[in-house]
Amino acid sequence: MICLMHTLLSFLPLLILLSCLLIFKMTAGKSGALAVLSSIIIAYSFFGLNIPGLTIAMSKGMSLALYVLLIIWSAVFLYHLVYEFEAIDVINKNILIFIKDPFTQFLLLAWLFSSVLQGIAGFGVPVIIVVPILIHLGFDKLSSVSAVLLGHSWSVSFGSMGSSFFTISLVTNLNQQSIGYAMGIFDALAMIMMGLTVCYIYGGWKYVKRGLPYVIPTSLVMIAVMFTVLYFNLVSLVGLLTALSGLLTMFLIYTIKEKPGKPEALYAGKLTLGKALIPYTTIIVLSLLFQVLKLGKYSISFKYPAFITDLGHVVAQEAAYSRIKIFGHPAPIIIMSAIVGMLVYKQSGIWDTKKIKNVIKRTIDKNIGTTITLVFLITMALVMMDSGMTNTLALKVSELTGNLYPLFAPLFGILGSFITGSNTNSNVIFGKFQMSVATALGVNSYVMSGLQSISGSIGVSLGPTTILMAASASGLTGHESEIYKRVIKPVLLTALLMGILNYLLLFVLKIDIGGML
Repeated sequence: MICLMHTLLSFLPLLILLSCLLIFKMTAGKSGALAVLSSIIIAYSFFGLNIPGLTIAMSKGMSLALYVLLIIWSAVFLYHLVYEFEAIDVINKNILIFIKDPFTQFLLLAWLFSSVLQGIAGFGVPVIIVVPILIHLGFDKLSSVSAVLLGHSWSVSFGSMGSSFFTISLVTNLNQQSIGYAMGIFDALAMIMMGLTVCYIYGGWKYVKRGLPYVIPTSLVMIAVMFTVLYFNLVSLVGLLTALSGLLTMFLIYTIKEKPGKPEALYAGKLTLGKALIPYTTIIVLSLLFQVLKLGKYSISFKYPAFITDLGHVVAQEAAYSRIKIFGHPAPIIIMSAIVGMLVYKQSGIWDTKKIKNVIKRTIDKNIGTTITLVFLITMALVMMDSGMTNTLALKVSELTGNLYPLFAPLFGILGSFITGSNTNSNVIFGKFQMSVATALGVNSYVMSGLQSISGSIGVSLGPTTILMAASASGLTGHESEIYKRVIKPVLLTALLMGILNYLLLFVLKIDIGGML
């Protein structure tokens, strides 16, 4: 039995964070400061996290923050680079040539193009590329951020060339292909929900109705492609090929439905479209190339010893924590792409040293506040994890809900992504736990584990690190509470539907995946 007091105390830092953001409308920095302070006090006073353990947990937080901050700083630098040299303007004007309808532009970019990028690179790349494009096309900042955060969230688990997918398979020790099938069932629901959500963000229920002829046929094609790729066990390509098939399908539907006619000549300002896209195409090429070449051995990481809290919670040793792959981490890839872009700008005769100075200045100005906030939030997450607070909260909920637990199971996937900002980390924290609960209830472990990964996938849109990245990319730093208010309802609604589907699969249909009932 888990003590009720410890359960309530485990939830308190999260309650403080959410209350400060959503009710008191405080900035993410102030909210994070109060949340991390409360987590440290509670962990030390009530969970037996002694000074050495607290030091290790906070150090882990710093090293994880470094991993994410490298992405944010490099991504914001790239954004200001392409903006300052007017490459973004060339891209926007050519999108208008190919797709003239604003609603179709919004849906295609926020739901599908962002998911293609997630399939290749992930780690915030869809947000930092697509959000600025939408804003410069004339769409509202808050709507653009919300739509991209939610629109690509269905693709996170199968994205990044399968990193989250491999994690859930490894931590549960379940068959890869079978767990992929289970994930696919829930992902089918998630992709439809997120497509319709993007329509709603654009213009309410009127545009949900208008979007149905796009979302439903496109989703059916993506679902078919997803299960086909899973059948052939090409797990690293599930996310990319699924999203790419959706992008092509929706564009085809648009051309048949709207009959836009033959595109006029491409727009070219100081740069041609090809040259304007160079930094982004370089990101895609390098992301694929480095994975094919398997250069992951070149990396920097941190080592942390194992320890036990005074209450007996065991924290394992970390031999290579927060590993930053020199040829795999997004930051080096983004910086290399930015350098290639600068070489192209110089070769095109538009190089200006003053513009580079402006890019550097704006990058620093944008990222100072984000850096401080991120350190607070990730440190809170690690203190909660290493003190046993996260585990305490999970065990109490499963204890209280019993056979109704499958209805609530998606909340743990979301919680894991919320406190860590990562679907992969959510699977590490709760993957084995979800499987253990399934075994205790006598239901299919594959279904429960598949649910964990996909609920964690949509939960990434609530991750503080993701929100901060989106705020930096859109110029909404300091308005994170407004982003949360827009994003949280669709995530919880999708989680509710996933929970119902999970319950039906386990207790009504009693589905058998992997021969584990």
